[in-house]
Amino acid sequence: MKADLECLPCLMKQAFTTGRHATTDPQQRLEILRRAAAWIQQADMALTPAGISKRVYEIVTDVTGNDDPYHEVKAATNREALQLVPDLRALLDQAPDPLATALHVAVAGNIIDLGAGHAFDIRTDIHRVMASPFAIDDTPALRRELRPGRKLLFLGDNSGEIIFDALLVEHLLRYGLDITFVVKSGPIINDATMEDARAAGLPNLVQVMESGSDDIGINFATISTDMRREFDRSDVVLAKGHGNFESCDSAPYNFYFLLKAKCPVVARALNVAEGSVVLCHQPNR
Repeated sequence: MKADLECLPCLMKQAFTTGRHATTDPQQRLEILRRAAAWIQQADMALTPAGISKRVYEIVTDVTGNDDPYHEVKAATNREALQLVPDLRALLDQAPDPLATALHVAVAGNIIDLGAGHAFDIRTDIHRVMASPFAIDDTPALRRELRPGRKLLFLGDNSGEIIFDALLVEHLLRYGLDITFVVKSGPIINDATMEDARAAGLPNLVQVMESGSDDIGINFATISTDMRREFDRSDVVLAKGHGNFESCDSAPYNFYFLLKAKCPVVARALNVAEGSVVLCHQPNR
């Protein structure tokens, strides 16, 4: 999907918020905002929202030297999410439809998005999202895809959220799928990296691979050859979150997008109300 004019004030908000995490120096924070404003003046609106956002985080690193301003926050959200796992696993064990419940557990974790700049409370918000029906519910189509030996590529999204993704992966393995879970090769916002995958225990469950880049979502121009090969080999791609939807909605693969529509631009693209949760099937084009 292409960027929208509404993305531009969001870029400034991301610059302000990330600058506060990256440095306590008011002059550096001011410089970040000035450079972000200059970037907005020349931003290519033909890019995806994820694509134009990337430069904001590069500016923060250029100014402060801090290439992972959310590192401590990421670790904290992982720890907090891990505390919820026993209760969520018990919920899954008792669920009449474990797949539907596991999908809701995973999408509930999508509230943890520091790039969107909204406040969240994991414990409170998880249960609210769990109780929300999918505005687009392609669970029946996904269920038909889950057969032994098929290859499922799982595009992870954020730290914290990855803990809940691991519970979905545990359930999906019961179908005999060959699953590869994808994380970023370097820090960007609070997107999950190999460090977060290890915190979630994913390497003990499935193959975990890095995308080959530190882009928001998937940038098909910068991912590794191995990552491209995984896309080409996959029968199903399960993609979590805004960044993956923004960057992959026109890619020629069998996608299932699992996310909460946290902004009006993404909500309009999905034709749902802002705040809705969706499991949206986009077949091969």
